[in-house]
Amino acid sequence: MATAFSDNEKELIRKKLNEVAQGCLLKYGVRKTTVDQIVQMAGISKGSFYNFYSTKEILFFTVLEDYQKSIIDELTNKLRKEDNIGIDKFTELIYELYQNVRKSFIMNIIQNQEIEYLMRKLPKELIVNHHSLDDMFTKKIFSYIKIKDDISIDVVSASLRTIFMSMIYTEEIGEKHFDEVLKLLIRGIAQQIIQEDYKNGRNY
Repeated sequence: MATAFSDNEKELIRKKLNEVAQGCLLKYGVRKTTVDQIVQMAGISKGSFYNFYSTKEILFFTVLEDYQKSIIDELTNKLRKEDNIGIDKFTELIYELYQNVRKSFIMNIIQNQEIEYLMRKLPKELIVNHHSLDDMFTKKIFSYIKIKDDISIDVVSASLRTIFMSMIYTEEIGEKHFDEVLKLLIRGIAQQIIQEDYKNGRNY
């Protein structure tokens, strides 16, 4: 018989599973992590795990989505505090975001090319909802930035994703110059998309 958890216990277990999943993704990746490892590290039974997630892949996807939400929320909070987002500030904020991701658990599965593998294991409705979430986040972020009239937000999003994926090839590009290259690419996009109006030497 399944153990009945209180709402507080459920929240604590979800938090613990999130922490364990991040650690497993960082150390082992998607394929090499087992449910047995997860439940042992989380201190719960296998039956209890399946009360929360039907597969390890759904847990991992939830963790990745939560991480995405957290970094987007952090970025929008910074954008909200700025009176005007010009090329320099946009470059600085996006560069900082990318560097934070680069140092996180998510880079292990990106570099090992496990994102596609994970997506194949997920129910279709989760992926569809995730794309909708991406669109919502993109519109939210760019609501704080004055984009040139002839620029499509979808194209901007695709361009930023392309730069993001370049982090897989850090060694091939060259570790020594990668940070400088990353910032240069972000600034290049910023110059193409952001409308800056000058008045008395200031942006408005």
